Amino acid sequence: MKREPVVLTFSGVDRALVTAGPAVLGAVLGIVLPMIARWAVDLEIPLPFRPVWVVVGSMDRWWEVAVQATILAVLGALATMEILRRTALVTVADDEVRLDIADDHVRLARAEIEAVYREGDALVVLDRESKQAFRGEPRADKARLEQAFREFGYPWRDADPFAELYHRWAPETGLLPVAVEAVLSARAVALRKKAGREAGELRDALHKLGYAVRDDGDQQFWRPLVRS
Repeated sequence: MKREPVVLTFSGVDRALVTAGPAVLGAVLGIVLPMIARWAVDLEIPLPFRPVWVVVGSMDRWWEVAVQATILAVLGALATMEILRRTALVTVADDEVRLDIADDHVRLARAEIEAVYREGDALVVLDRESKQAFRGEPRADKARLEQAFREFGYPWRDADPFAELYHRWAPETGLLPVAVEAVLSARAVALRKKAGREAGELRDALHKLGYAVRDDGDQQFWRPLVRS
């Protein structure tokens, strides 16, 4: 019998922390910062950016504190929006997995999925050619993800099943075709510039050339794709 899909998102506590926490923290900081600043200035010790501390400590009228608290609360709300924008809602069903990040919606049929695992904060789904069909930060924690994928019979792994095939990339070693070297070189520049979108596009280009890549900071590791 076909089961109802499971939607994996923030737990109740995590949802409260993400949706209200940053704004509340910002408001509280706006109220207490002037008191902390006055206390620090009165100590007459060397302070980095001392003029800033003096300005903040000078805010003692209620409306000045209220304005500052409102500004920091708005910044907290913007931080919440950014967290929601970059994290994935994961839906696990009998026949497919759906992954939704902002306006990006990925649907992967069960038959297309070779492995699912966590790598750091990211959820990774590999297809039958061992390409990364999806990589992103999920809203659910690892335990809930693992439980859902295992219950629905998906190939959950404790780690990357192809980890031993990776080689650290160094320029001009002669181990790779010229086209692959060119893409990895361009991608190294993108990683140094923190250009995530460009690095992702170059990852896709490597897939088309028959290679996978993963990152450790700005260092790249490559392997040939493996068909199942």
